[in-house]
Order: sequence, then C-alpha cells, then structure tokens
Amino acid sequence: MTVFLIAVLLLTIGALSLFIFPILPFHRERKGFAWLKRGYIVFVFLIFAVLVPVLYTRFGAPVMRDYPLAVRDTLEAEESPADMAQVRRLERYLDAHPDDGAVWEQLGAAYRDAALYDQAVVAFRNAIEWGIPEDISNWHALAETLIRAHNGRILGEAQKALENVLRYRPDDPKAIYFLGLARLQNKEPQKALALWRHLEQILSAEDPWLGVIQERIKELGRDAKINPASVKPKDPVPVAR
Repeated sequence: MTVFLIAVLLLTIGALSLFIFPILPFHRERKGFAWLKRGYIVFVFLIFAVLVPVLYTRFGAPVMRDYPLAVRDTLEAEESPADMAQVRRLERYLDAHPDDGAVWEQLGAAYRDAALYDQAVVAFRNAIEWGIPEDISNWHALAETLIRAHNGRILGEAQKALENVLRYRPDDPKAIYFLGLARLQNKEPQKALALWRHLEQILSAEDPWLGVIQERIKELGRDAKINPASVKPKDPVPVAR
C-alpha cells in the first residue's frame, strides 16, 4: 500500500508539472529558462518511464490480478499454503461428512486463525449443531469469533453464545466478564458493575480472574463516578433451556 501511494503521488506530481511547467510565462530570450524547462520535462519523463516501474516491480505485485474487496482476506490467507492446504482438506472431508461436529470445530479454528470470520462463524455454528451442546468451548469460540468480526463489539448473537455458556456453567468467569463488557458498551455501567461484582464474589482467591475483575471494577467506578460498593451484585440470567 505504501509503495502504491508513493507511486500515485509521483505520477500525480509528474502529470501536473508536465502540463503546467511548459506554459509558465518565462521570457523566450532567456535561454537558461528554456534549458531548465527541457531538463525538467526529461526528469519527469524518467520518473514516469523508469523510477515508478522499477519501484513497483521491486516492491509491488505487478502480476497479481484485480480482485474484489470481498475476497482479499482469502487471498491473504492463501499466502500460508500449509495452513490453507489443511483448510481445504477439512472442507473436502466435511463435504462428505457434514455431521462431524469435531471437524467443524477444527475448520472454524482454522478459518478464525486466517481472519476469515464469516466462514468461521458458520463452522462454529455447525460444530455446535453436530457436536455436544454442553461443550462450552464451541460456544466460547463462536462468541470470540463474532466479537473479532465486529471489532470488539459484543452484539446480539455473541451475547446469546455467552449466555449459552452459562446454561451449562453458570459460574464461567470469561462469559460473565464479557457479558458485563457488553453492558458497558451499551452505556449501562451500573449493570456492568452488578455483573462484575457478582463475579468478584464467586471467584476464589487463587483464581487469576480475580485480580483482573477487581481492577476493572475500580476503573469503571472511577470513570463512571460510581461507588462500586453501592451497586448490588447481580448474577447473569442465562437463556432458558
């Protein structure tokens, strides 16, 4: 991208100067200006004909075809042949065995690692459908993929996935933490504090999440000008079975 922008800048400057510089009102009797104009035109010609092609050939991708924006993530992922070969093997296997939840889980992880989030979401949905619903790892994976796909925003389906984690493990700290973060993103600091205070209460002193959640409670109380002790802890309500 940087090389492309530099090339565009050089070409723009050159194109403008080729048209503007020769028509500047220099006095004809002053031969020095005429030579200057000729020299400048030769200089710009060299930029067009030599420098820009050399730069782009050296650092760019002159043989790459044009592609729609929608497939650029796929192209980037294809730069890792070993990873994509694994993806293609999993896809071929699932064409013949679409009910294998464990392989859908592997494919979802491979897609997510390649930043192909739309495909990863579909794969994790299938992993849940054809796998074991009580396996919270797939619900977590689906939520995480959706969060990444929306640049950190925890929206409807991601929240539902986290709530489904709590159907099978009501004290799961990661799910409770992110549900609190979702409330905070929705500008509901009181509700976020209520969830995080509940999480603080149920964590053991040895749990590594305890220090994290205590720090977040302190920060949120300070930023929102709320005394955390005044907020009653509230456990999240999981979706109905």
